[in-house]
Amino acid sequence: MVVVLNLFDIHPGRQHQYAEYLRRVQPLLDRVGARVLLYGRTRYVHLGNCTQEYCGLIAYDSLDALRRLSHDPDFNAIRPLRDNSTYNYVLTTVEAFASMDAAAHELENGQ
Repeated sequence: MVVVLNLFDIHPGRQHQYAEYLRRVQPLLDRVGARVLLYGRTRYVHLGNCTQEYCGLIAYDSLDALRRLSHDPDFNAIRPLRDNSTYNYVLTTVEAFASMDAAAHELENGQ
């Protein structure tokens, strides 16, 4: 499983454009089997300098599923709705370790 972390702000006055993107992207996420784990507003930053107001966590069964979405012509048709309505965007893909022990093992062994 991979999870995509989306952190972003919405340009003032472009909220309706981003809302349209959200409505249109959901069926495309469904098509590749992606699941929205969380989508919401940042309420408190516990550590660091993260300033983005919005956060989304989207799970994909594999990197291949994420690639299928990224190359889907229907997704590319609506992508400008997202790109033109947001700024300060951070998009990070995280591949899950099997366990915390597996993560520690990888750190210790430099793999």
